[in-house]
Amino acid sequence: MRSSHFIFALLIIFFSSCARIKPNGNNSDSSAVDIVSKSDTVSDWRRLTEGWTMALNLRNSSIMKSFYSDSVLYYGDKIAGDDVVKRQQSYFTSNPDYHQKIVEYIGEEQQPDGNWRVRIMKQVIAGGKTANYPASLTYGKQIGIWKIIAESDDITDLKKGQPMIVHYAPETITITGWLEENTGFGTSKEGDPKSDAKEFYYAVWPSQPLDVLVNDNKENGVLVSEFGVDRLQIVGDAKLISPLLNKKVRITGTLSHASTPLHFTKVLLNVNTIEEIK
Repeated sequence: MRSSHFIFALLIIFFSSCARIKPNGNNSDSSAVDIVSKSDTVSDWRRLTEGWTMALNLRNSSIMKSFYSDSVLYYGDKIAGDDVVKRQQSYFTSNPDYHQKIVEYIGEEQQPDGNWRVRIMKQVIAGGKTANYPASLTYGKQIGIWKIIAESDDITDLKKGQPMIVHYAPETITITGWLEENTGFGTSKEGDPKSDAKEFYYAVWPSQPLDVLVNDNKENGVLVSEFGVDRLQIVGDAKLISPLLNKKVRITGTLSHASTPLHFTKVLLNVNTIEEIK
C-alpha cells in the first residue's frame, strides 16, 4: 500500500510539471522537424513518458486520463480520451498480469505544427507472454498543458496507412470513422476576410485514408481524383447526424468533390445511412 501511495505522489509531480515543459528552445512554428537522438540527456518528454508508463501499471483511471487529450488518435481511431482509458481498462481486465516498461528511447521529433512525437520500444507482459513493440506517443498542448494526442505502434501505422480505393458517385461506399463538428469560414459577398461568416459543418475521420478516383479516369478539371483523404465533410439530415457527434460511426453514401466556398474538405460524403458503432 505504501508503494502505491509513493507511485501516486510521483505521478502527481509528473503531471504538475506538464505545463512547464519547454520544447528545448525550438520555435513551435518552424516548418522543420527537429530530431533529438536517444543519446541526449534525459528530457522532459522522457520523464513525461515514464509517468505515463507508471500510470498504466498503476491502472488508476483518473491518473491515466490525466495524460490524454480530450480527443486522441488512438491506434488509428480518433476517439475521446475517456474511451482510450475504457479500452485500456478492458484490456487490463482480460490480462490481469499486464505490465509495461520502456526498454529503449529511440528519438524525439518536433513536428511542423509544434507537437512532439516520442518514439520508444516498449516491453509488454500480457497473457503470460512478453513481447517488445516499437511505439510512439505524440504530445500536443491542451489549455496550456502537454497531453497525449496520438498513440500508435509501427504495425498499426503500416496497416492504417494503406488507402481504401473508392470512386465518386454513383458508386456507394461504406466507411467507419470518428464523427465530429468542425468550424469553417464562408467567403463574404464583399470579399473582406474580416467579415467572413463562421460556418459549422459535420466531418468524419475515416478509419483509414481514402484514394478517391474519378470513374473511368475521366478527370475534367472540376472532378479530379484525390489521394490520401483523411477527413470528409458529410452532408445529410442533421437530425440523424447530430446525435452521433463525437462517436465512432458507420456511414453509407456517395462521394462528391468540393465545388463551393461552403465545402471545407476536398471530398464530401453524402449520407444515405449512418449508425453508431458500439
